[in-house]
Amino acid sequence: MRSNNEKHNKMSNEAHKHKIVFLVWDREGIRASGISKHIAASLHFLSTSRVRHPTLFIKTLKILRKERPKIIICQSPPITCPIIAMLYKFLFAKRPKPAILIDAHTGAISRPGSKRISKMVMKRASATIVINKEQQAYLAKNYQISPIVLEDPIPDFGDILATLKKQVGYNLVQRAIYNVAVISSFAIDEPLYAVFEAASQLTDVTFYVTGDLKNADKKLLSKIPNNVVLTGFLDYLIYIDLLQKVDVIMDLTTDNTSMVAGAFEAVALEKPLITSNWIPLKRYFDKGTIYVENSANDIKQAIMMSMIKSEELSKDMHQLKIEKIKEWNEKISNLAYIFK
Repeated sequence: MRSNNEKHNKMSNEAHKHKIVFLVWDREGIRASGISKHIAASLHFLSTSRVRHPTLFIKTLKILRKERPKIIICQSPPITCPIIAMLYKFLFAKRPKPAILIDAHTGAISRPGSKRISKMVMKRASATIVINKEQQAYLAKNYQISPIVLEDPIPDFGDILATLKKQVGYNLVQRAIYNVAVISSFAIDEPLYAVFEAASQLTDVTFYVTGDLKNADKKLLSKIPNNVVLTGFLDYLIYIDLLQKVDVIMDLTTDNTSMVAGAFEAVALEKPLITSNWIPLKRYFDKGTIYVENSANDIKQAIMMSMIKSEELSKDMHQLKIEKIKEWNEKISNLAYIFK
């Protein structure tokens, strides 16, 4: 007869064999949080200020050597995160060796400098996950791999919104008759010059442009109209409070294969959305949304339309939220095999 210790050790080993670790070299990530919650993964956000890569190499290896997961999911970019996971797999991990899955975001595919290394790493991964059919087709053609499509989950902000009821959040400027949140990280694919031009023609509307100002182009910052508020990088709770207080959320991109994260936040908060007129975005956000061609005139007209149709757009977004939550839950259930 086996002792209680032997039984406990066997149960611990069985539980350990199914451990999943999700690594993100960033301060936060709605997608990683949502996926991790559904697959019971141990989620690690890793960020540092100055000596980025050497520090994160060490932190990542420490986590993997401590947790000894069966499956490692790495968000990319940066592609160096899955590279370190593979280094751990071949040099440190005991048998059976862990499977490595890459959750590939747009930057992992579109950044010219990392395409060659990304291709090499993705071909050696157990699976690559992408956010839409366009990215799946691109990788199939150019990397000769078969990615799995999994859109972002609709965020659950229940706990955040409950917390916000007990404390002071983001204070909007009081003079505006209409408030627009412009989701930004000051990335190259964001048509912010057009946004600022549109803002200069809508003086009764206040635009709240998010994002860390250290990433902003100085030339762009010299063209800020008086009704544009640069929020800087916000604590996530305060950021969500801003989004729930504005009248419409805008998230634009010049990348015709991208899925913008702010659009999923708009759905979660049931806010009208203005986004770019690209097929992937139109296919997914097919209710409660106005599409623009990234021009100043289009942006201006879209904001005016959202003012007129605000109630209708909000109702449509509520319906879209219900549909997409159901759809995503069914899809993640059907993909359970890759997380075993």
